[in-house]
Amino acid sequence: MNRMKDFVLSLVVVLMGLWSGILLSDEVLDKKLQMFSDKMETEYQFKSDEVLAVLKNLEIKQNIIDKMNNPAESLAWYQYRPIWMKEKRITGGAEFFKEYKETLEKAEKEYGVDKMMIVAIIGIESFYGKHQGSHAVLDSLYTLGFHYPKREVFFNSELEQYFLLAREQQWSLPDIKGSYAGAMGMGQFISSSYRNYGVDYNEDGKVDLFNDPVDMIGSIANYFKRHGWKSGKFVAKKIELEEQQIETLVQKKLKLTKKLSELETSKFSVGEMKDKDAVVGVFAFEQKNSSEYWLVAKNFYTITRYNHSAMYALAAFQLSGAIAEAVNNDENNLSNQSK
Repeated sequence: MNRMKDFVLSLVVVLMGLWSGILLSDEVLDKKLQMFSDKMETEYQFKSDEVLAVLKNLEIKQNIIDKMNNPAESLAWYQYRPIWMKEKRITGGAEFFKEYKETLEKAEKEYGVDKMMIVAIIGIESFYGKHQGSHAVLDSLYTLGFHYPKREVFFNSELEQYFLLAREQQWSLPDIKGSYAGAMGMGQFISSSYRNYGVDYNEDGKVDLFNDPVDMIGSIANYFKRHGWKSGKFVAKKIELEEQQIETLVQKKLKLTKKLSELETSKFSVGEMKDKDAVVGVFAFEQKNSSEYWLVAKNFYTITRYNHSAMYALAAFQLSGAIAEAVNNDENNLSNQSK
């Protein structure tokens, strides 16, 4: 009996190792690295032997895999929300807005993206530039691109994009720091997003998303616009549902598929909403002893394109509102003091 238990335990350990990529053989790894290096030469005119030399000098970072397996989004909503709604983050957002008000209002006008949403994203991603990550991006993307099967294809592609980005920006590959998932800068853009949505918003000839808040503001605005944000449109609202509706209306997938007119109930009237044919969704957010329900629309879905989590989107939406309220309160206090 003990032998059987030992066998089962050993099998579980092996399978977990295979799942995380830790037990990848040297032969298989060498083949994958060679294929990657050859592709970089064939498609992007890098020198294969130079790429291979870079990759062979890298090591798996187990702490990166551990963090990927335990993201903040695995928490319940009542645990997740307080992370982002701290008073320091709200007042920090108000201060950031005051400092870059002109740029934020320009971006809102040119891109049609709510200026407070831009501030909230920077606040969540890097605490307004103060916390941009301490992991070498090259280490993160190597570890996840070759040793994390669940997301191997995605991170392998991001590693390609990082090589291209570093060449374009004239970076030293090992020097750039970011999150454990390889996101960079004040807005934590992954390599492909940096290349595709980064904007030289101050027109100084470079896209600097690490040290230049003006470029970061323009880049987030560009990202949101190109992912479907519509100025002045509905984002989200807390609603009540009847018991029998919870199973049929509440969704887990992020894509929105329901018509607003389907949601008419004795506890919620669509009369206050202008577009009855709007595509919407309803999400449940776990509290300690119950759940709360939020009606969301396409702008909410756009936020989930930045981070594929309904909790992230709601936290960003609520933070943007809290920052706007803090800014308004500060402006009202100044106005009263001047009277």
